[in-house]
Amino acid sequence: MTPPYNQIMQSDREMAARADPKLHQHFLVSAEKLSRLIAAADIQPADDVVEVGAGIGTVARELPRSKSLTVIEFDERLIGFLRQNVPYANVMQGNALEIIQRVSFDVLIGNLPHAVTESLLKLIPSLSFRAAVLAVGESTDLDQLGCAFSWSEVIRISGDDFLPPQPGVSRIVKVVPVTGGEASQAESR
Repeated sequence: MTPPYNQIMQSDREMAARADPKLHQHFLVSAEKLSRLIAAADIQPADDVVEVGAGIGTVARELPRSKSLTVIEFDERLIGFLRQNVPYANVMQGNALEIIQRVSFDVLIGNLPHAVTESLLKLIPSLSFRAAVLAVGESTDLDQLGCAFSWSEVIRISGDDFLPPQPGVSRIVKVVPVTGGEASQAESR
């Protein structure tokens, strides 16, 4: 199926012009920050990968190929852009917090509004995964994950790292389940 004419070959800037400020939409475009996020995710060819808050696909299209890639976006207006940017992905529209509980994955990537990420963090203990790389608020308390998980800060992102520019600062963090009952502690703060 061919996308509508107005969605063919649009640049990130043209797509980002449709960002809805009420939904706190900011699409990560910094090559350096994307590279750090992808390295932290350590995606392997046999992995099932899920990205929540996929927006227009600026992160998903940079991910290395894996067994499967599922991208989830709440805003139905952006689904055509996702299909354009990552035609090989399984694109799902809806509430990521509900959908994430019904799909299986090895790696979770998330760039959701901070308030939604706070709710996602509460779901993390009920999910099975090898690694999660998430954008969280500058003051998000990751110790709330408890001793079953360890986390480390990958990099900080802000302003012109996004289209449209994000007004605040976020941290990209990697969260991994702790195996063998080891004590959890932040590796970096």
